Amino acid sequence: MPPIRFERYNTLNLMKRALLALPFTIAGICASAQVVVQVLAPTSIATDFDNTYAVNAGTNNWAVPDLTDPANAVQAMAALVDDGTAPDSLGCGALVNAADLAGKIAVVYRGTCGFGVKALNAQNAGAIAVLIISNNDDLNFNMLGGTEGLSVTIPVVMIAQSSGPVIHDALVAGELELFIGNNFGAFPFNLSVGPRDVLVPSSASLPEVLAANASEFSVLLGGWIHNNGSSAQSTARLRAQVIQGTVLYDEVSGPQSIPSGDSVFVSIGTFDQPAYSGRYEIIYSVGSDEVDGFPGDDIRTLSLSFGDVFSYVPTDETTGIPISDTHVVPADNVEGWSSCVTFTDPNGGRVSVTGLHFSATTPTDQAAPNDSTLVDAFFEAEAYIWSDPITSPFTTPSATGLAAIASADYTFTSDLQGEHVFIPFDAPIQLENGERYLFCIKSFNGLARHGWNASLDYEQNFQEIGDPVSMILNSTWFNGFTALNGAPSIGVEMVDDTNIGIRENNAVEVTPFPNPAQSILRIPLTGLSGTAVLRILDARGTTVSEQRVALGGDHTLSVDVSGISNGTYLFHMDFENGQRCDFRVVVTK
Repeated sequence: MPPIRFERYNTLNLMKRALLALPFTIAGICASAQVVVQVLAPTSIATDFDNTYAVNAGTNNWAVPDLTDPANAVQAMAALVDDGTAPDSLGCGALVNAADLAGKIAVVYRGTCGFGVKALNAQNAGAIAVLIISNNDDLNFNMLGGTEGLSVTIPVVMIAQSSGPVIHDALVAGELELFIGNNFGAFPFNLSVGPRDVLVPSSASLPEVLAANASEFSVLLGGWIHNNGSSAQSTARLRAQVIQGTVLYDEVSGPQSIPSGDSVFVSIGTFDQPAYSGRYEIIYSVGSDEVDGFPGDDIRTLSLSFGDVFSYVPTDETTGIPISDTHVVPADNVEGWSSCVTFTDPNGGRVSVTGLHFSATTPTDQAAPNDSTLVDAFFEAEAYIWSDPITSPFTTPSATGLAAIASADYTFTSDLQGEHVFIPFDAPIQLENGERYLFCIKSFNGLARHGWNASLDYEQNFQEIGDPVSMILNSTWFNGFTALNGAPSIGVEMVDDTNIGIRENNAVEVTPFPNPAQSILRIPLTGLSGTAVLRILDARGTTVSEQRVALGGDHTLSVDVSGISNGTYLFHMDFENGQRCDFRVVVTK
C-alpha cells in the first residue's frame, strides 16, 4: 500500500508559507476552488461552471454572505429575470416577474448597469441568489457592488458568456436547478483533489537539452484525496496518467478509507522516460465505488513541455511562451518591485540564457488616462548568481547572497496589456553546472502589474523537494503572495550551447532569439569575424531584404525586423570566409 500522510501536515506547511507571503493587488480575482456553480437538473446538462463571486471585503461594496462557508450555500430552481423591457432583459429596472423569482436563483445577463443594481433588483423581487451571465469569458476581476451592493445580502456569482447557452433553454423550460457555494457536506459521496493537493513536475517547461534521459529528469506522482461528502468512504483511489498522444503511464492507488471531512495523501510512483520531447499531459483523478455527487472537482490536468523555455507556469502549446492568467502588484507598492524565478540544474552548463519573456498590465480604472496605459512604461530584466545556502523552500536571498551578472531594459512603445514581450540580454549568459541563478523582471512605478499564473502550485513539492521556486522583492524579499497560488509567468529563454558556433561542411549552425521575433532579432555567431551578406526571403522565396553586416564584438548580430510583415522567413547568410548558415524566423507583432 502506498504511504499515507494526514492532512494536519499539509495545514502546517500552508501556515508556514503564509508567514513569508505579501498582500497583493490583483488584476482579477480567481474564484476559490471551494465555491462551485453546479447544474443539478436537468441531468442532461449536469455540470459545473468556472465562476467568480461577490466578496464582502475591502472596497468591493457588498453585504453578501461568505460563499466559502458551506452554511451559506444555496440549492434551488433558477429563473430568468424580467424588467419589462425585452426578453432576456438586463435587470436594470424593477423586475416585473417577482412571482417567478420568489425563493429561486435569479439569472441575469451582464451589461448596461452595475452588478449591484441587478442583484438588488433580484433581491427585492424575492430571489435568494443571483447568477450573472457575463458578456465575455474573462472572469479574472473583482465584481464591485457600487452603492446598491451595500444593500445586497444574498449570494452573487458570475459565469462566462460561453457557459450561458448551455443553461438558457433549461431556464426557459423552467427546469434548471443549481447549487451555488461551498459544497462540503452537500452530497453523501464527494471526493476531490485540488490544485494545491498534487505533486507536480519541478518546472512546467524545461529545455530539452537538460532532460536527456530518465537519470536527468523524472516526476514524482502523488496527491491528497479529500472526502467532502457527508458519508465515510472506504474505496477512495487516486489515479495518475501521463499522456502524449498515447498513454505512457497509468497507475491507480490502492483503496483508502477516509472519514467524512478527512483527507489522506497517497504516493503513486515516478514517471520517467528514456528521452523527453514536446508536450505531455499529467492527469490526476479521484474516484471510488460510490457515485460522486459532484464530479467537477475530481480531475486535475497539468502540462509539461520541453522546448527552449524554462518556466514554472504552463506555456502556450504553439509558441512555448508562458501563459499569464492574472496580473499582480504588492498592495503597498509605490516605487516599483521585482518578480523573480530561481533556476539550478546539474547540467546547466549545456545552455545559455538569451533573455526573459514577461507580461504586464496597468489598472484600467484610473482617473488619469496616462495611468491606464503601458506606453513608455520601463521594465528591466535582471540575472543574478545566488550563492546563499538553501536550507528550505522558503529561503530568500541575503544582503550579500546575490551577484548581478546581466541586465537589460525594455520600454513599451505600444499598449500591450497582458501580452508577453521579450527582453533580450546584450549577449547570451553562459550558465554553469549546479550554479543557482535568480532571474527577475523589475518595474519602476506603483501601477505596473506583473504577469502571474495561479493554475499550477508547488505547495506539495515542498514536502519532497527543498528548492525555492519563485519570489518577489518589495523592499523586502517574500516567497509569494498571501492566498495566491502559482508563480510569476516569466519565461527564461535558453539556447543549446552546442548549437552556437561553427560546424562541419562550411555550415554555421545558430539559434537566433527571440523566435518568434517582434522587433529586434539577435543572432549569436561565436567565433566569427569579418563581414557577411544577410538575405531575408519570404515563404515564396522572394528576397525582402539584403544587407552586408559586420561581425565581431560581442559575437551577437542584431537585426531590425520591425519593418517586416508577419510571417515565416528564411534567413540566409554568406560569410566572407566561405561559410554559410540558414535558419527560419517567425515575425509576429
